[in-house]
Amino acid sequence: MDQSEKLALAEDRVADLRARWTPEATAAAVAFLESRPVAYDLPTMEQGGKTYLDLRGLRIEQTQIDKAYLRNVNLRWAVFRDVGFKNARFVGCNLSQVAFHECYLRRAQFEKCDLVSSRFDSCDFSQAKITDSRIDFASFKNCEVGLQNIEFHKEATARAMVRVCRGLKLNAMSMGNFADAGELTYLEKSYERLGYWRDKAWARWLGSAAQDWIWGYGEKPWRLALAMVLSILMYGTILYWIDGLAAGKTYWEYVYFSGITYLTVGYGDLAPDTPLARFVSVLNAGTGIASLGLLISSITKKVMYR
Repeated sequence: MDQSEKLALAEDRVADLRARWTPEATAAAVAFLESRPVAYDLPTMEQGGKTYLDLRGLRIEQTQIDKAYLRNVNLRWAVFRDVGFKNARFVGCNLSQVAFHECYLRRAQFEKCDLVSSRFDSCDFSQAKITDSRIDFASFKNCEVGLQNIEFHKEATARAMVRVCRGLKLNAMSMGNFADAGELTYLEKSYERLGYWRDKAWARWLGSAAQDWIWGYGEKPWRLALAMVLSILMYGTILYWIDGLAAGKTYWEYVYFSGITYLTVGYGDLAPDTPLARFVSVLNAGTGIASLGLLISSITKKVMYR
């Protein structure tokens, strides 16, 4: 884009762009979207070395534009309300800051589109696909958006992906889709950890990595259960090394003592008899209480969400 193009785009105001859409121009734009003959000279623009059909600021309400095929169309600041886009296909389109209200987007496809800051409110996204498109700052409210139907933009930054996952998670929770919400929570925290690594925030990265390893940020309770088993074996081995119980006890008796201490059962048939062993036993019990609390919290959330 040369300097004159940049200046022209910068001077475009949303009010001016929307004011140019007279009833005649809007009807021509709708005809184009419906793949019907158009006897009207719709505007075009050059941007980034590509020629776009310039439909910025367009407003359309209560119509059907099913099976539309749009390639290299600039619809920035457009507003669609109660519009049917069933089986529509958007390829390389600029849809940033576009508002879709109560639109029917069943089986629609968005490929390599710019959806930055776009808004989808109460839209039917059944079987719709978003492929390799920028959706940073896009908002989805009361929309059935399946995570399996979204292919994230390959060049998106970690911070952008944190925002994307957080927005999709809130929408999934509002729609009762807790399976996707759980997966998006894990993705959000994973990208957040990646951001810490790239920012060289080593302490935060280490803490996040530990949470992932221990219980997958609360979304993978089986990891915590495995960590609990390993902790019981670890404390049993430490007690065995320091010989903290009565003489003549086998390794598995130490593991047994570690287990009942970790699970806070405490039968009393075995007890530590040295100061160091007692200190290790206190640590063992404290770790067990914390782990059990986390495990119950994670499993309860999973059960309630289902």
